[in-house]
This record gives sequence, C-alpha cells and structure tokens, in this order.
Amino acid sequence: MNIKSILYIISVIILALLNFGCDKGLSPIDESQGGGSVTKGISGTIHFINWPPESTLVDLRLVAFKNYPPGDIVAEVMQGNAQFTETLKPYFSDSLSYTLVLTSGAWSSIQYIVVAQQFGPNIQADWKMVGVYYSPGDSTKPGSINLPSDGIVNGINIKVNFLNPPSAP
Repeated sequence: MNIKSILYIISVIILALLNFGCDKGLSPIDESQGGGSVTKGISGTIHFINWPPESTLVDLRLVAFKNYPPGDIVAEVMQGNAQFTETLKPYFSDSLSYTLVLTSGAWSSIQYIVVAQQFGPNIQADWKMVGVYYSPGDSTKPGSINLPSDGIVNGINIKVNFLNPPSAP
C-alpha cells in the first residue's frame, strides 16, 4: 500500500467521522462520570522543521494504529483499531505537545504512529505522511508502544521535517 493510498484512506475516515458524528468525538474520558473508567493513551512532543507555506496547512493530526502495517484503514478506524488527535496547532512553532487518549480500552499496544498533513482542500485525497514515531535509537523502523492497563505513556516524541517526509510502509 503506498502513501497516497494510506493518506486517502485517512481522509475518508476523517470525512466519515465528521459526517456520522460520534457523541463527544475524540474527547478525553470524563472520569467524573464514574464507573472506574480506564484511561489509556500516549503523549509527547512533536518537533518541526522546514514548515511549508501556510496555504498548504489545511490540517495536521497524529494518528495511532493498533496494527502495522495498517491494512484497511477505514475498517480499522470503524473497529477502533486506529485513532487520531484533534488538529495539531499552533502551526509554525518549533514544537508542540500532544496527548492522544484512546477511546477504546481494548488496546494493549500501538504498532504505528504517524503525523499526517492535509495540504489541499480535497479531504479525500490531499494528505501526506510527514512524520513517524521510530524506536528510540533506531530510525529504520517504526516504534511500537506497549500500553499499561491504565495510564498515559509519556515521551512519545516525533520529528517532522516537512522537506524530507518519511517513506510509506
């Protein structure tokens, strides 16, 4: 599967979620509702260099996949096997912090984490991968994260060089 296919599928997923709605979307779990909710997720810092022109920054999101390489991305999102953050802002900063709280507690690991940029108005086609989380000390393969039964894994940092995006899996 090439990068255009992956990004096309991500855009279709985003469109589907926007059209279908999903209660509170990707909001963090509200622990005040009781029931002993389990909070799982990741957080870290995304470092940016070589920002593109503002006109090409329609959207920017972090996407986490339960499986690597991602198969049918639409099915994976609909089944809760791929989740993404809200738009990552502010643009043009050297870095920004993020937290992705998984809305399904059934995840024991994350196998693939990317930063995707929507660069044009076509939400179904105008996406490209601009960053990947790599195993610490090994930038040759994507890193995976084992998740604790409850809690946020910190320090999941990603470098994005808009002039030198990573290769697709």
